Amino acid sequence: MSNRMSQFDGRLAVCPPLDDEQLTAIPARRGVFLLADESGKPVLLATAASIRARLRARLTAPADQKRKRAADLRQVTRQIFWKLAGGHFETDLMFFELARRIWPKEYVKMPAWKPAWFVGVNVADNVPHFVRTREVFAVGGRYFGPFARARSAEEFVKAIQDAFDLCRDVRRLRLSSGVQSCTYAQIGRCLRPCDGSISMDAYRAVLSRAADFAAGDREPLRRQLTRQMKQASGKLNFEAAADCKARLDRLAAFDARALSYGRPVEQFRYLLVQPSGSSRKAKLFLVDRGFIAAGKPLDFPLLDAQLRSVLDKMNRFVARRRTPGEPERWRLGLVARYLFSGDERKGLMFHWHGDVTVRQLRLAVEAAADRLRLRAPRKRGSVSEAR
Repeated sequence: MSNRMSQFDGRLAVCPPLDDEQLTAIPARRGVFLLADESGKPVLLATAASIRARLRARLTAPADQKRKRAADLRQVTRQIFWKLAGGHFETDLMFFELARRIWPKEYVKMPAWKPAWFVGVNVADNVPHFVRTREVFAVGGRYFGPFARARSAEEFVKAIQDAFDLCRDVRRLRLSSGVQSCTYAQIGRCLRPCDGSISMDAYRAVLSRAADFAAGDREPLRRQLTRQMKQASGKLNFEAAADCKARLDRLAAFDARALSYGRPVEQFRYLLVQPSGSSRKAKLFLVDRGFIAAGKPLDFPLLDAQLRSVLDKMNRFVARRRTPGEPERWRLGLVARYLFSGDERKGLMFHWHGDVTVRQLRLAVEAAADRLRLRAPRKRGSVSEAR
């Protein structure tokens, strides 16, 4: 346990209820705290916007005034450990990593978030199809996301099925022979792999094109449908032209905000710039799928050499070969949670690609300076100083 406790910034031996002197020794800052008994056995791990305020409520209030649902921790708490954080994201990440070290078998029950929703497809499956999933790294195939809700992932699947006339009834596809045509097949909106109208090899080729489309290669299909629509109109085949127009309209669904993060999981790479608690520095985190590393804090105002160092470090970080596992699924879910949060909570989440420049990163950080609570030092001789 001693090695685990070394992860914390501070420790205080207590015998609740806490008095004012003990409370003063506890930082009134954001972070994570752990309550332990006399032997050091963990009792409670929690986050707080102010550790002192949170512990004042839990360890000083009389039991009869506490909420009935809250356990009376004064009876068992003899040690308090804390670790300070600068912003919301760092606090949640810190909680996750500490929980994983302290309770390696139970930690997945503790975070306030879940693994992110993705859409996956494995063309090599016996019955290949697009499906929503949280098991993003569990099996082979291609994954696209994240999505804020299961419903958004399902909408993405339906949009892909509509765009490429894919099979919507996987049960029929599993039977593969002697099945009655579904409604979509009867109206010409399914390629009908279930009854052999298209071979499974040919159907897999369509699925591969659909996966490329889901990955962001969307203009070829739009150009093809536009060309077909014009050709049909030129031949006065207005029914076929209307069908092409309807399919083009359905493709607009991919531009909706709920589906806008539907990228390949390999592109889930971000530079996270977060508050540090200082107006002159910002904390930096490098994200490659579910792998997260802390970078050297950024000084403000920004220096080009410092930003170049960030890009170089990120290039080295994503170049590593490693296989994501269960912890990475949860970390990816944490980052995804903040992608869909408001600006004040998320800080700056800069989507990284190999062509990012120092200027692009500088502009992004400077544009987010207010919500990162960064302030440039006043110049000497300013009007405010003269007054």
